[in-house]
Amino acid sequence: MITAPYKLVVAILLAGASLPLAASEASINGAEAAGNNIFFHAPGADEAGPMSPMGAANDYLFVTGSAFTPRTSTQTITYPGAGCISFDGFVTTDLQLPQGAAIQGVRLYYYDMATPGSVSVFVNSFDGGGNFSSLLSAGSTIETGYSSEYFGFGAPVIVDNISQSISLISSMATGLRFCGMRVFYDAP
Repeated sequence: MITAPYKLVVAILLAGASLPLAASEASINGAEAAGNNIFFHAPGADEAGPMSPMGAANDYLFVTGSAFTPRTSTQTITYPGAGCISFDGFVTTDLQLPQGAAIQGVRLYYYDMATPGSVSVFVNSFDGGGNFSSLLSAGSTIETGYSSEYFGFGAPVIVDNISQSISLISSMATGLRFCGMRVFYDAP
């Protein structure tokens, strides 16, 4: 049984969860800079999933930038907010998909306001025996604030959890932000 004080807490939490949130650019001192919440979304093949006929097995796995970890212990990572990170070097995370899933591509989310350089996305597989394969290597091209771009594989990559581990990796130029990757795949 929920007592009256807890009912109030639950009501407040539910009301707060329905409030709209918006990402905005912060200045060096953390204050919001007006007018920098531009978002550009480049269409891609991953958008066909929600429009696929009934029975199609398209799925997505979104990993926010702040969930990635530095590849070395000497890297510096800052968190400017909204799930985005800024860093030097590389960040990585393990990709856990079901056996037999067919990975179609990756959508990169980032922030760039005409800063030189790009945010890069890499998808690598590792066999545990010291070998790796580069499955995807691409870089951002849009310089209009918060953006997303889709990068497809030439042919679907089939997940084989018995013989390989797949990692998502990113690197970037100074002054940019990495906000995450969304993997587009067909479930087995």
